[in-house]
This record gives sequence, C-alpha cells and structure tokens, in this order.
Amino acid sequence: MKYLSYFFTCFMSFLYANDISGLYLTHKGTEGGQSIVEIFKYNGKYYIYGVKNLESSPIEDICNINTELKRRKSVGIVFAYNYEEDSNGNFTNGLIYNFHNCKTYYGKIVPKDNNTISFVGALDPYYVLSLSYEWKKLNNKETQQYKEYRVPIEVLIPTINDTIKSKK
Repeated sequence: MKYLSYFFTCFMSFLYANDISGLYLTHKGTEGGQSIVEIFKYNGKYYIYGVKNLESSPIEDICNINTELKRRKSVGIVFAYNYEEDSNGNFTNGLIYNFHNCKTYYGKIVPKDNNTISFVGALDPYYVLSLSYEWKKLNNKETQQYKEYRVPIEVLIPTINDTIKSKK
C-alpha cells in the first residue's frame, strides 16, 4: 500500500508539474513599472492578464485600432493569449498585446523552476529578434494581498476576443 501511495503521489506530481497557472511578479523596468499578472488555463490554453500595476496607474488602450476599445484599462484585461505546452515543456504559439504601442508580438513561456519563468516576446515566430524577462511566481501568502484585484474567469473570457481584435 505504501508503494501505491508513493506511485500515485509521483504520478500526480508529474501530471501537474508544468501547470504554470498562478500570480506572478513581472520584471522591473517596463514602461508601466512592475506589475502583478495572473496566468490561467482555459480550454487547454494559457492566458495572462494584468492584476495590478505596482508603480503606476493602469493605462488606457488609446492607440487601439478599434475605437470602442480605446478606453479599456491595462488591468483586468487579457493581454497575452493562446499559449500551448509543447513537447519540451515550454509554452509556445502565444501572442502578446502591448498596451504602450498597441502592437502584437509572438510569445513563449519557458519554465525555469517552480518559482520562475522566462516570459519571451519576439518580432518573429522563430524568436531570433526576441527579449526575455524573468517573472517570479508568488507563493500562497504573497497571493493573498492581491485577492481583491483578481478578476473572475467569466469576466476575463470576453476580453480575450477584444485583445485578438486589437491585433496589428
């Protein structure tokens, strides 16, 4: 029985080892400062939305090509979408919408360990012209202070299509 319990624990650890869902502290030095973002899984793909800006107020999407979306804020909106896990354990085929210039970039996420990921944005689908940023996953205690800023998934889902419509 002891071996069965051990096998089950190992199997479950393997099964969920690459789930990158959770709250992350982004890199420093972005135009809008450091932020808290959430990665969540929906219909087999991963999405990212802004939870809270730590150093500045949320910005409006003023350069959006769709006039009805120009007043939306950079928090509570999915800005990176369609990430799928590949055979190497990376999350690829993503797209990233940048609220500062309203352009869309290729995206990939590379898990580093249990607490960090590399968030990669690129001009090309081969990641020749790319930038990589390290994000730190928040632990349960750190997550609690952002509980009030999190957005329910049913509110986030429509923002995915809005962001896709914003693609330039």
